[in-house]
Order: sequence, then structure tokens, then C-alpha cells
Amino acid sequence: MSEPQPLIAGRYRPVRVIATGGMGVVWEAWDERLERTVAIKQLHTAPGLPEAEAELAKSRAMREARITARLHHPHAVPVFDAVEHEGRPCLIMPFLPSTPLSAVLRERGPLPVADVARLGAQVASALAAAHGLGIVHRDVKPGNILITDDGAAHISDFGISHAMGDPTLTATGMVHGTPAFLAPEVARGGDATFASDVFSLGATLYAALEGRPPFGAEPNSIALLHKVAAAEVEPPTRAGPLTPFLLRMLSAETAERPTMEAVAAHLAATAAVPTEERAAREERAAPEEPAPVVVPVPADVPAVHPSTPEEPLTDEVPPAAPAAEPPAPPAGRPDQHRPATRPPAHARTPSVSAAPSAPAGGAPRRRLLGVLAAAALLVAVVWVVAAMLTGPDPGTTAEPGPTPSSAPSAEPTGDATAAPEESPTPTAPATTPPPTPAPTTQEPEPEPAPAEEDPAPAEEPAPDRATQLASAVVDYYAFMPDDTDAAWPRMTTAYQSGHAGGRESYEAFWADIEDVAVTDVQGLPPDQVEATLTYRFDDGRVVVERTAYRLAEEDGLLKIAASTVLSSTGA
Repeated sequence: MSEPQPLIAGRYRPVRVIATGGMGVVWEAWDERLERTVAIKQLHTAPGLPEAEAELAKSRAMREARITARLHHPHAVPVFDAVEHEGRPCLIMPFLPSTPLSAVLRERGPLPVADVARLGAQVASALAAAHGLGIVHRDVKPGNILITDDGAAHISDFGISHAMGDPTLTATGMVHGTPAFLAPEVARGGDATFASDVFSLGATLYAALEGRPPFGAEPNSIALLHKVAAAEVEPPTRAGPLTPFLLRMLSAETAERPTMEAVAAHLAATAAVPTEERAAREERAAPEEPAPVVVPVPADVPAVHPSTPEEPLTDEVPPAAPAAEPPAPPAGRPDQHRPATRPPAHARTPSVSAAPSAPAGGAPRRRLLGVLAAAALLVAVVWVVAAMLTGPDPGTTAEPGPTPSSAPSAEPTGDATAAPEESPTPTAPATTPPPTPAPTTQEPEPEPAPAEEDPAPAEEPAPDRATQLASAVVDYYAFMPDDTDAAWPRMTTAYQSGHAGGRESYEAFWADIEDVAVTDVQGLPPDQVEATLTYRFDDGRVVVERTAYRLAEEDGLLKIAASTVLSSTGA
């Protein structure tokens, strides 16, 4: 344009039109007094409105601007000033480079649950703070939620909000708000309440998840109002874990809807990253527990009979009786030594049958019984062989049954020639069988293996990280509100330009605060912090907020990268 626009209120010069809507036009403007960029929302009344009603609308807008100016919240676009220009009310607000959520949805379509939960938590925290001041927004919709470059959400256009209990605000009988996101009671002509804002936010989240409002996109406003008044919401199909809570927000009964503070807390919990990481760590740790049961038993499996996993355990025990028969044949000394080569085979057989039984579906208890049976069989065989080696001369005619029991007393001083002949033989039972029971007796010992799942020591650095995170937030607020120059670099570049709204908006926010105290600070690795802030304003107001932060490393320093107000109380 060739000529500069005239000053508004003697200090604000319009630069360009940003947006237009039913309530007026929004300008980017230059504040010549403070030398900063601002946004001006110039309101206008509906064409043909009687003069008396037009004056009422103008006074209502100025009153609402004063109410909105009481709200100070990181996720609410504040009002700096309210002036008149050419008989029209103008709201002066910070200039916030951003994109309306409605435009984001048109470009990208439905958003993931995690993103919707995060954005919803931020908006809900701002609305909860407004409700704490007695302010109802009345027009929560995607077009009034601004998304900045850092991904943060800011609720704007409190121009049609009003103080609870002020009957003059509804004197015209007009229904304000976008029909597609209205609460059913408002569509039926009732007053807007805190619960109405909850419904409208729920409808906005529904649209962000599903790509359409809960009552459809009926072009006929009257027809859409009837659908909204009927309160027939189709259950969402893309909301995942948010579905039950979202349907509570969209309940036709106001008493069944959660408070806005509860909405903020639930959405923040859904979007929280640390909770997901802890669940993932538990899943990774769970598979390690069965290891002690399976690993030790198959030590001898590859050696013998891998094809006998389902042999009944009772079939393994009886061979202990025939094992005593070899001493009976007096035919010759060589036969006496042959059983010495069999015990290893017998000893391995039970191990083979017991070991594969678990993978085949058998219970761990069957495996243990098999191992114990194998051990018992092995001990019996070794004992029989030992008895044979130290037993009577083959020339004697001892009964097969009594041989083991009488051997120690019958031949305590057996002839000297028997010892040299039998001396090589003990090496077989002495060396082969003993190693076999060793693994079975050590079977229970692998139970300490869970001690190897050392995620616990890996968690030890967490307290140090938690302390670092908490200290970063405490150190930031230690500078406030007096030393904003020192605090400013402790926010990431994206946070400075997006959430803080630039240096000028940042200074304006802190200009009205006399003191801030930070308490109950909790570091939540890897990058989260929660803290309680107590703001004391110059006008005597005290506001207490529970805030969640996300920190990021930048220039070798932990800096604030994002924040969400979980709850806000005060006046």
C-alpha cells in the first residue's frame, strides 16, 4: 500500500491484514511507543444491528477484554491493551507467528494420538487457568488454537469469553460459537459453562484425530445445530487409548464430563514419554526370567539319543536292578569289566529324556523329576560297579542278590593278585561317572542368573540425571523476575521464538510479576521436569501452577525446550 495506515490509539500502526472472521479483522501492527510488533484484533458488530445493541456489543467486548487481561498463561494468547478506533473496540495482543490448528488439519489430515494428547494438554491447561479465574471461553475450536514453530499450542480469541454470573453478557439472546464444536446444551439455547468448554475441546480433539467434527461437517448451520442438540456422537475409530476419556468429554450430560484440570492431567499423562520408556524396559527385561530353567539341563544332550525326548521317566528307573546281574556269571574275568563301559550310557539317557521335555511342552517340574531320577540311577549304577570291582574272586559262588551287601565283609583282605588286575578298571568309573552328576547337582544354581539382569545398576545414573534436570529449572527461575537477561539464554532458540513469543512478549509477561518461587521440583529422566511455581503479581494476585517441562541440550547447557501447565489456581 502506498500510504501508511493511520495510527490506532495514537501508537499502533497497522502493517498488513493477517486474518478476517465473523468477529472482525486481525492486523499485524507496529507499536511505535515500545517499538515492537503486535497483533490487533479490530472487532465489528453485525450489519444492521440496532444502535442500542451495537453499543451493548461494544461495551461487552471491552469488558471481556479486561477479563481476558487477567489471564496469564504460557498457552493462552494474552491481551496487552484494549482501545477504541473509529468507534470499534480493538484488542492489542502479542504477534505470534503461528498456524491455526484448522489449517494444520487441512494440510496434514488426522494427527497421531500422541500429538493430539500433547497439544490438548497444553490447551486444557490454559483453559483450566481461565476457569480458575471464572472465565468461560465459549468458542473453543481448531481455528482458535495456534500452533507455533516449536510445536506448542496456544488458545486465542477470548474476545467472546465472559465472566460467570454476569447476566448482561447474554442480554442479546444470541448464541455465540461455531456450531460444529458447540456443546449440546449451548446448541439448545442454554448458558455456556465450564463443562461446555470441556465438550468443545473434546470435539476439537475428536476432529484432530478423526479428520472431522463429531457431528459431521453439515454445511447448513441450522441443520448442524439440530444434530448437535441431539448429542449423538459417533464413537471415534482412531483415538486408541484416548477413546474412553474422549467420550466422557463428549458426554451429553454436563455432570458426567471431567473438569478441565482433569482433562489437562489425563492428556499430559497420555503424552508423557518417560512412562512409555519404563514400559519398554519392563518388556525387554521380562524374557530373561526363564533362562535358569532351560539352560543347564541340556549339557549332555548332544552326546547320546537325541531322539528320545518323550520317553516315560518310569522306564528309566528299572535298569538299576539288572545292573546288579553282571557279577553273577562266573564265566570269566573280562565280562566282569564290561559293565564299566555302560554306566555313562545309562547316565546320559535320563538326561536326554529330561532335557528336551521342556521345549516339547513339558512342565519344568517334569524336567526336575527326570534329572533327579537320572541322578539316582547313576548313583545306583556307580555303586554296583564299585561293588563289582571290590567283590569276591570269580571263582567264588556268591548269590547275585547278596553280592553287593556282602562284598565289603566277605573280601576285606581279597587276594593280592586281584588288586593289580582290577587297578586299571577303577579309572573308568572314577573318571566318567562323577562328572555326570555334577551338572545335575548344580541344576538349582543357575537361579542366581536373574542377578545378571543388571538393568538395576544401569538405572543408577538416573538420580544424577534427575538432579541435573531439576537444577536446570531451579537455576532458571533463580534469575526471575529481576534478571531476564541471564534467564533468556536458558531457553532453546525455538522456545524463545515460539512459546515465549519473542523477547518483547517475554519481557512484557515478566514485567507484571513481583516474585516467583519454585518448589517441589522433580527431575524425570531422560528430559522431563515437574515443578510448582508460585507467581506474585504487582497487583497483589497470587497464582500457583504445577508445570511440566521438557529440557534439551543446546550450546552445552540444559535449556527449557517446552512446557505445559498441568494445573493453575489463584486469583
